[in-house]
Parts: sequence; structure tokens; C-alpha cells
Amino acid sequence: MAIRFFTVLAMFLSCALVVAAPNDRETKVRKDKERMDADDFWIYNDLEEGRLAARRSLKPMLVVFRCIP
Repeated sequence: MAIRFFTVLAMFLSCALVVAAPNDRETKVRKDKERMDADDFWIYNDLEEGRLAARRSLKPMLVVFRCIP
């Protein structure tokens, strides 16, 4: 009985999360950019700043082209 209850509860919560999650691409891109801007580790959308940071740290630069579905 308890297993059935928790199974139904898990299914309900997963459906609720899917409905509450932003589905449009624009929202996903904006949230991703906000998260990247808040983190000082990443340089987002500024190739020249990335080059300068790579030179200062004497490390190679990694450029990632991301696609958010």
C-alpha cells in the first residue's frame, strides 16, 4: 500500500514540475545567461575578455558554443 502511495506521489510531483518548468526557448536562454553572469568563473559572450583572461592565467582558452533546446 505504501509503495503504491509513493509511486503515485512521485508521478504527481514529476508532472507538476514539468508543468511548472519554463518550456519556451527564450525563458531558458535568459535563465541560463543569468546563471552564467552570476558566476565569476565563466566569461559569457565576450571573446576579447576571454582572450585576456587566458593570457593573464597563462592557460589555453576553451570556447563552448551551446545550444539550449
